[in-house]
Amino acid sequence: EDGYGTGGTLNAKYMLSLTFNAPKGAFERKDQYLFQGKTVDDLWFPFHMNQRFCNLEQLPTFSCHDVLKNPKIEEDMARFKAHLVAHFPADK
Repeated sequence: EDGYGTGGTLNAKYMLSLTFNAPKGAFERKDQYLFQGKTVDDLWFPFHMNQRFCNLEQLPTFSCHDVLKNPKIEEDMARFKAHLVAHFPADK
């Protein structure tokens, strides 16, 4: 029915920060065996729909990849800080 899932009252925002042992290149490629072209957010679709039901606005997801086989901790931390600055400005 029209309007199903509307009416949530939280009126806020959320952001996912995720780690994967899968390399970034394993996502968004239809020829990739496991994820079959899916994005990181596609894998979390049920979670996103639950947040939407509560009227939460999704901010861009942050993800680190290949964290066990090929960790890039300093690079990932720098990207994370930049992501936070971009989506959570200090002047608010």
